[in-house]
Amino acid sequence: MVDKISAPYVPTCEELKTIKAHFKDDKDWKNEKFDGFKSNLITDLRLKQDNKCCYCKWELGYDIKNVDIEHIIPKSKYSQFTFNPKNLALSCPGCNTSKSFKNVLHKPVKLYPRGGTNIMIVHAHFDDYKECIEIHDGAIYEGLDDAGKGCDTIKICKLHRMKKVLKKMRKANAQKSPVKSLVESLRTATKEEQQELADLVVQLINNSAGN
Repeated sequence: MVDKISAPYVPTCEELKTIKAHFKDDKDWKNEKFDGFKSNLITDLRLKQDNKCCYCKWELGYDIKNVDIEHIIPKSKYSQFTFNPKNLALSCPGCNTSKSFKNVLHKPVKLYPRGGTNIMIVHAHFDDYKECIEIHDGAIYEGLDDAGKGCDTIKICKLHRMKKVLKKMRKANAQKSPVKSLVESLRTATKEEQQELADLVVQLINNSAGN
């Protein structure tokens, strides 16, 4: 299955009128008059992106601070693309912050690209994510494509940070449950310690069965 946005969001007639009347440059993005457009865009793209960040592929939350509208080509450098539907995708705040307004184009453009050739990173509308990046153990990212989009996405969005995030999550979850804590200890133990623990578990099960 291809992992990219099947079709961009289509603004309503009213939304297009609002954009035309109130948008001058990228600083207007925060204007509350565009809140309706943003809400509808998020609802539309959640489904098309399987509710996952377009860069790290972690699940997006539903609080206002758990999802960002990502401008793939930075709006601060190309304000004319601020409301271009093909320039908009959903990301987690961590990826959006890490990417920030870094350049993602090989060459400057005047018109929005029709494909991903001139774009350094995985473009949510143009590129099949699975052809560019493989995710191991939920948080280890490997660039796959010859064009280097995968590696550049990993670098620009700092996807290596997700390994630390996952480790913190596992530690927090382990602290909530003695069983999870035991499993986490077993996962990180040496082979000798794992065998010792396994022997103790078998002994405990046998003793319980005997009682």
